[in-house]
Amino acid sequence: MNTKLHNIKYTFVFFLFALSFSFQNQAFCSIVISNGLTHIHKVEEGQVVRGYIEIQNAGFQKQAVRVYQKDYSFSHDGAVFYDEPHTNVRSNANWIDFSPAYMELDPHQKSVINYEVTIPEGQELLGSYWSVLMVEGIVSAKPELPQSGLNISTIMRYAIQIATNIGDTGTNNLEFVEAKLDRIDGQKVGSVALINNGERLLIPEVSIELFDKEGQSVRVIKTAKKKIYPGTSARFLLGLEDLPMGEYEAVVLADCSEADVFGLNLSLSLGND
Repeated sequence: MNTKLHNIKYTFVFFLFALSFSFQNQAFCSIVISNGLTHIHKVEEGQVVRGYIEIQNAGFQKQAVRVYQKDYSFSHDGAVFYDEPHTNVRSNANWIDFSPAYMELDPHQKSVINYEVTIPEGQELLGSYWSVLMVEGIVSAKPELPQSGLNISTIMRYAIQIATNIGDTGTNNLEFVEAKLDRIDGQKVGSVALINNGERLLIPEVSIELFDKEGQSVRVIKTAKKKIYPGTSARFLLGLEDLPMGEYEAVVLADCSEADVFGLNLSLSLGND
């Protein structure tokens, strides 16, 4: 019995020592993107458009950065995919030239990554095409540190979306995958999943309007907008926690502003469960 207690004590002390040691040997990088993580261009075939990504080293040490391309997609179940360029049939990665692919920034130094998008001709392009530039801080090795123990490195990586919409071409087709009541962190929410089965990037704002048994509007709840590229899907959460218990009729709208508005009618029963 005593031996077991002593083993637990020693293990606890060793854990604290290892944790303290790891904090002394962490390596951080602190790059910041200051002009947004999405760049959307309306283009025509044969056109060349240019843009730039503003980057800053917000830390106190020199920071190396590398830039590379990936295709990007995501699903309403939370999965995110960064595939090799040209994997997605709507990838525009091979239209994009960028420079530099590597840079070193002094503390607090600012710089830019320039890119140029050349839209091909004669390919019957329709709708939206996109990919991402990955901007990643490189954590340099520190040979003077002990090689034993637990070392922690924090890597900052940004995926800068570069989307090209071919004029006003392509179809808008947003569909509801599911709409249900759910609980997240103990809070009651309406969970709405949408998939973009069209050809154009859509950026809907999802709202739900609730009506009581007399048909009177009780509440309108809205979410922040999200980008949904063709072939991808996204989930929107609508807080319902402070609504009185009861039976409601609901209208769920996905408003894509200049594009279409998509709707769904629901019956909701809000109870203690």
